[in-house]
Amino acid sequence: MTPLGYILLPLGVAGLLVSPRWLYRLFVFWTLFSATSVLNVGEAQNGSAVQVWMFFGALWILRLGLERVSLFSFSIDNRLKRTSFWMIAFLVVATISLVMPVLIDGSLLIAAPTFEGDPTPLVLTGHNITQLLYLIFGGTLAICVAHANLTDDNREETERVILYSGIFLACWGIFQFLCNITGLPYPDFLLNNSGSASGQGFRQALKDIGVQRVSSAAVEPSVLAQALLSLLPLTLPAWLKRGFVFSRRRDRLIALLFVVVLILSTSSVAYVGLAILGLTYVVYSVRTGRFSKRKAIAVFVPVGILATAIVAVAIISVPFVSQIADSVLLSKASSGSAIERAMTISYAFGYFQKYPILGIGWGSATSHDVIVKLLSNVGIVGTVVFFWGIFSIVRSNWRRISRGNSPLELSREAWLMSLVSFVLTSVLIEFPLPFGNFWLIIGMSMATAATARGLPVAARARPAVANAPLRTEP
Repeated sequence: MTPLGYILLPLGVAGLLVSPRWLYRLFVFWTLFSATSVLNVGEAQNGSAVQVWMFFGALWILRLGLERVSLFSFSIDNRLKRTSFWMIAFLVVATISLVMPVLIDGSLLIAAPTFEGDPTPLVLTGHNITQLLYLIFGGTLAICVAHANLTDDNREETERVILYSGIFLACWGIFQFLCNITGLPYPDFLLNNSGSASGQGFRQALKDIGVQRVSSAAVEPSVLAQALLSLLPLTLPAWLKRGFVFSRRRDRLIALLFVVVLILSTSSVAYVGLAILGLTYVVYSVRTGRFSKRKAIAVFVPVGILATAIVAVAIISVPFVSQIADSVLLSKASSGSAIERAMTISYAFGYFQKYPILGIGWGSATSHDVIVKLLSNVGIVGTVVFFWGIFSIVRSNWRRISRGNSPLELSREAWLMSLVSFVLTSVLIEFPLPFGNFWLIIGMSMATAATARGLPVAARARPAVANAPLRTEP
């Protein structure tokens, strides 16, 4: 148990006994803190961590389960059945895929994740079971989050809590940056206490120029960037004068804070992700009719060209910016980590070619990307089910978007953009199984897709209620 774990344990027990709502709030707040744990198991390369969001999420699910048992009610809301079906289907396929290590029974050699050890024969191990349980836990959380956010008031609360979490994470990142440039000792024992080897991203540096990177309380800078990128859409209505979460001015300041930390993270995911968000907004604006295709091209293409030109000039004329760009982007392809990443993808794709239907079993292969990771572990069947599930959520939201400024419409816009950007940036890093904000985003997107389903037209047209999420301006 970590020192932070001893502090949070009484809060979790109190929430379990008294208030499931507080357990939910604590779960939401800690979803961004992927390098923060309540319990570490093992040491060094073999270590693992129970993250804080997992702790509160497990207690929340336990409390919900006890309530369902007491009421003898176990059904899924009718509005969520379609999207929940695909989530459950993927969990079932991942479970069935564990028959593959049993059938292979050592006839296939698996490369070590870091290529430091000798290849090992593939057999079913406790690691496969643990990884499957993590997946089932995340999927269950997503469905529970969707159930908990079918009303405007509940979505408002979730959006406020997750933005508070993002603010804290961003401020902690700035504090880490100040420690790096001033030489002050960074108190990593507070929030970077994960015992997992993957949780030591706060130690990363740009070796060519000796600049310490900013990861805040995330496992690495790219994960910090992905977390903040996924929250930026919540601040978009404030810029467009259509609504807000806190207030128009505060939401804009929050967005600027996030952008500053994204730049300080020196993560290529941050820079690519900002471009993805911009393109997503353009497509969304054309879909809702705010811009015609011609106007979108006339406005956003020159903006994109101007932004590219400014970046190019900065890289050419400012030596420090040039060094950063070379280290983060241009030299990355020849770096050791990039070569290792490419090798994991190559090996994993080879496993998929040998066992294309169900892969070699969930949790068996390491691959630093989403697509090959899925193909190698759950084969064509699991990959198709996973992406069709994501597509069904996106499609359900896409069909219901409009030019309206109702709280539901603003929430739908924000979480749809968040989901799309998160999935696309995950292609650059890895399957986001260990990250609580991934399951939160899926759950919120399921909720916004389901809220209007099955309601009469008159009910869909009701005006926004007071204190609704992403409130419209008076």
